[in-house]
Amino acid sequence: MSDAFLTVVDKIDRRIIELLMENARIPARQIAIKLRNEGHDIQDRAVAYRIERLEKKQIIKGYETILRQSLVEDFEALYLRFKASKSSDIITDKICNFVKDLPNCLLTATVSGNWNLLILTAKDEHGKKCERQIIEKFCDHIEDYRICNLKFESINTLNMQSVMI
Repeated sequence: MSDAFLTVVDKIDRRIIELLMENARIPARQIAIKLRNEGHDIQDRAVAYRIERLEKKQIIKGYETILRQSLVEDFEALYLRFKASKSSDIITDKICNFVKDLPNCLLTATVSGNWNLLILTAKDEHGKKCERQIIEKFCDHIEDYRICNLKFESINTLNMQSVMI
């Protein structure tokens, strides 16, 4: 966690963030009740003020909808190895720009070792695969690829958010 994050966020702020990550729609009043039950002397307005401050300082950058696992339980990882070239960074940028417009693509990451790029995707209910679109569009630059099915057993979203900040 960065030092800037620690200087702006205290123990109560971190607990507010945890509660919002569990349920982004929880009212400030309910957060205040939970905090009081945990021994903190805080009122509803103070919680609302803290949330607003965290939003203004971009500690909280937004709220998102989380679907039931049954709706998106299948994920795939697409590993790409590019043909030897001096322009692999350019190819990576082109693929990343293409992928960001595909609705099922969740993450792109450069990787070390045998592969150049990892793309994490969610299978949609119609069985459409964005991996095929990527491979077809960039086949001239791809030497090899692997598609692996993924099933997440557990995700600690609080730790993931802390790492991303």
